[in-house]
Amino acid sequence: MSANSLNDVASCSSEMEKFLCELLLDSTQPISERFRALFSFRNLKGPAPRTALILATRDSSNLLAHEAAFALGQMQELEAIPALTSVLNDLSLHPIVRHEAAEALGAIGSDSNVSLLKHSLDSDPAQEVREACQLALQRILNLKHAAATDDSTAPGISPFKSVDPAAPASSCSSVSQLRDLLL
Repeated sequence: MSANSLNDVASCSSEMEKFLCELLLDSTQPISERFRALFSFRNLKGPAPRTALILATRDSSNLLAHEAAFALGQMQELEAIPALTSVLNDLSLHPIVRHEAAEALGAIGSDSNVSLLKHSLDSDPAQEVREACQLALQRILNLKHAAATDDSTAPGISPFKSVDPAAPASSCSSVSQLRDLLL
């Protein structure tokens, strides 16, 4: 397995996993400590980290809930789809949390997310959610195209072990092209 693979999974003891779950979900703890727990889960997989992050998407802190949805997308576990779907559809949640749920569904990249994302693109009242749905749909389309054409330029493994919500810009090397693009 490559050192850059998103499938590289960190491991920790069950005691540490339990400690991190409790810390993440304890609203009496400082937000900085809860964030450390949240980002510790980003590279862990399995039911306990996933469940803790799913619960954190409903936290009273919109910032923490947003980052929990982000981490679920980075984990790319299909089992998170129902919870992320629920977050995206829950208009009582802050748009930034729903926006991140849409991006997470795109990061997971399942074709089963397309109809939900299209529905939210057409109907969500928040522009940032609609824009995230558009990005997520484009990412899924790019993944599908890459699989059909064996396209090596398609979204792949990032050297930063992250799933980017948008495809990279096409590479161009001429100064003239770069000038036209940027100016």
